Amino acid sequence: MSIKGQLTASRDFLMAGMRAAARGATPNEHAAQLVRACLDLVEHLVRQSENVTAGEVETTLGVLHHAAGELEQDESASAVLAALRNAIGRMQSLRTEITPTK
Repeated sequence: MSIKGQLTASRDFLMAGMRAAARGATPNEHAAQLVRACLDLVEHLVRQSENVTAGEVETTLGVLHHAAGELEQDESASAVLAALRNAIGRMQSLRTEITPTK
């Protein structure tokens, strides 16, 4: 899969997380804010997909992991957490693909 394709897939997972945060009897504002911040980072990478570096992917992964850690404590955010973990998996695949071999 291309770099842009992997970034787009991550973005799509995060968009699903945004929809999940908005659903339910009480929308989860905290989860929505976390996913929105992650989505902004990934959208920035999508716009510059031809020049994405391993460092940028690593930084974005750190933010995604931090957000997932915060959401693990929130039982009402299980669907959001699942979407976030899917995005993390796609970004990890991208990191493996673009990291130079030694």
